[in-house]
Amino acid sequence: MAISSNFNMLRFEAPRDLLQITDGTPRPEQAVEIANPAVWVSSLVNQQWQAQNDLQRLTELCGDSYNRTDRRTREIEQAFQTLAEGTRYIYDRVNANKKIAEEWVRNELSKAANGYQSLRRNVWQAIIEGTNEANE
Repeated sequence: MAISSNFNMLRFEAPRDLLQITDGTPRPEQAVEIANPAVWVSSLVNQQWQAQNDLQRLTELCGDSYNRTDRRTREIEQAFQTLAEGTRYIYDRVNANKKIAEEWVRNELSKAANGYQSLRRNVWQAIIEGTNEANE
């Protein structure tokens, strides 16, 4: 006999920081599980995960030539930091079983969405330029 359930669970991992990504250190094993997460939580988690993957790809492509003093690199890192800090705040609040103010959520989602779009645009532009330079 099969048991059906409409129970929805999200495993929410702590975001990686820039140093972990650029140095290749492993992901922290910190995670919380959220029953029936709000759509915005799933959206923010997905943006954070994508940003981590994009930044990882960029650092792999650049290798030793990853220049942290370059303007575009600083913009990428700042956009990632904004997203990671917001995600980390939510992670810490959920992990501590504390409420998150709805006004803060709206503001943070807006900053996260803008930060992620900026990060993604700059990362892929850097990847394209790096690939073109490697092929020349």
